[in-house]
Amino acid sequence: MGTVSGRAGRVIIANLPRGGDLMGSLEKLAADSGVAGGVFTAIGTVSKAAFAYYDQASHKYMNIVKEGGFEIISCTGNFGVLKGRPRIHCHLALADRNGHVFGGHLLPGTEVFVGEVHLTEVKDVKLKRKVDPETGLAMFDF
Repeated sequence: MGTVSGRAGRVIIANLPRGGDLMGSLEKLAADSGVAGGVFTAIGTVSKAAFAYYDQASHKYMNIVKEGGFEIISCTGNFGVLKGRPRIHCHLALADRNGHVFGGHLLPGTEVFVGEVHLTEVKDVKLKRKVDPETGLAMFDF
């Protein structure tokens, strides 16, 4: 297990653009704010959901797309830097109109209906990512 210690920097609170891509909007917020590392949560609803389940045996993501309105039950993640750009890692849980909950790893293609994000910058550490050869995942490199 690798660890680093930092301190909380700015807290940025933003509305997400209606019709925007959730993942792209989060990455743009980090880039526009100059945040190289941080943690975030988001609340709201989406009109379309794109997420994935990571299959540990095959080291591949199994993509899932669902159409319709869904409530964001949980949207939490972090930012690091991969190849010089903000890289988001986010898990998303959604509920349908019947209260059925599903989710996974956020992918591009999740369309925001309304949303708010709370981003806390992490200072005094460099949260860089590199691909772990054992899992194929982009992990923090401490």
